[in-house]
Amino acid sequence: MRRNSGSADQSGEPVFKSDPYEGEIAERIASAGIRLRFDKVALRLIDGVKASVIEAFPKDQSMLFTVTAPIKHPAKTSAALQRLLRDFSRENIRLTINGNEVCARKVNAVLTGVLRVMGFVHNAESNPDLILDLAESNLTGR
Repeated sequence: MRRNSGSADQSGEPVFKSDPYEGEIAERIASAGIRLRFDKVALRLIDGVKASVIEAFPKDQSMLFTVTAPIKHPAKTSAALQRLLRDFSRENIRLTINGNEVCARKVNAVLTGVLRVMGFVHNAESNPDLILDLAESNLTGR
C-alpha cells in the first residue's frame, strides 16, 4: 500500500506514499480486522505531528501514537499532541486531547532505517493497544 493525501486506489484501499515499513504495518493492522482512517484530516494531523517531533527521538528509538476519530479540532489536537510527544519521558501514555483518545508508546532498539515517528488514526471501537503492539513488533523485528 502507498499513501497519497488520503486517496484510495480503485479497489478502495488507501494509497501510501511514505515509508515501506508504514505500509507494511498498515497491512498487518488491516489483516487484524482494524480499520485505520486515511481521510484528509487524519493524514494532515499525522503528517504534521511527525514532521514536528521527528528530531526529538534518537535513531534507535521510535514513537508510535494513535488517535481516535473523528478529529473535531485538528489544529488544536495536533499542537497538543506535538507538545506531548516532544516532552515524552515515559514508555506509554493514554489520555484524551480535545475529545480524542490518544495513546503513545516509545519503542527502543528499532531496526535500522525505520521511521522514528508513526501515527495511526482509528475509529473509537478499535483497540489502540493492538495497533501499537502490531506496529512495535514490526519495528523491532519480533
